[in-house]
Amino acid sequence: MGVVKALSHPDRPVLRLLELANSWSTGSPIEVAATEVTCKTARQLKPAEIDKLVDTYQAGATVFQLAEQFGINRITVGRHLKTRGIDTRLPAITEDELEQVISHYRDGRSITTIAKQYGVSNNAVRDRLIAAGVKMRPRGWPGTPVVDRDLHGSVCDCRW
Repeated sequence: MGVVKALSHPDRPVLRLLELANSWSTGSPIEVAATEVTCKTARQLKPAEIDKLVDTYQAGATVFQLAEQFGINRITVGRHLKTRGIDTRLPAITEDELEQVISHYRDGRSITTIAKQYGVSNNAVRDRLIAAGVKMRPRGWPGTPVVDRDLHGSVCDCRW
């Protein structure tokens, strides 16, 4: 539909809007009270404060504790630490540890127990097990044995 045709033949909603606009009073406009808008500006840390932040993190404080202590966002804490070469991600399961993690899982340990032992998240353990081809136990185990393959491709009958 062309622009000229659309504007020269308005439909019912447009006509209703025009009627409403014509019914408005032409007196003085209504005054709206001004509301004060408050914006929070990001706090800039001085180099000495960043040094203290790094030292406190290395002494064992968490990113969340540092964010509260310094009055900044946890992401900002992470960025400051990253600029100083500090990685705040949880440690990963190394290749050397993977065989032992698989063994623990096949022996019946829970993913949560293994994760706590290695200081990683449950998802980190689960993802590594799946990537290594380990068949996950069904929910509510112990149940029927699961036939699985070990790291070397040999079939093992895992009974829990």
